Amino acid sequence: MDALLTTIALWLSLNYGLPAADAHPQIEFVPAREIAFLRYNAITPEARIEIAPRVDALIKTGRETVALYFPTRKVILLSDRWTGRTPADLSVLVHEMVHHLQYSAALTYECGAAREALAYEAQDRWLNLFGSSLMSEFEIDAFTLKVSTSCGF
Repeated sequence: MDALLTTIALWLSLNYGLPAADAHPQIEFVPAREIAFLRYNAITPEARIEIAPRVDALIKTGRETVALYFPTRKVILLSDRWTGRTPADLSVLVHEMVHHLQYSAALTYECGAAREALAYEAQDRWLNLFGSSLMSEFEIDAFTLKVSTSCGF
């Protein structure tokens, strides 16, 4: 995994000017449901019960969160179904590595959503290398990107 993370970090550095981090993040594989709970900050049992119907609906439709970066722990959580065998799988890692490099470089953004713009751009560009896109792989269109990367939504 180290060689893959090094390759991705170098690609991001060369293409987006992100400074390469001194150390790679840790990688942990967890169920998609757990990633979704953490994404929505559902830490307590009560919060998980409250958000569970929404999480389950997202998983059922294939729209669940498949990865998450925790800057305080310098860890990328990947779905336990992640294999890294497809450009789409690798693009998820590219997306999260953008966040790792952003935080490692102490880059600041107007809001958390603004931090996503570069991550989605890099992910889409990675997919383009393989004749694919965010739309074809994840059904993420221009409007969804605009909302997902704009402060105030």
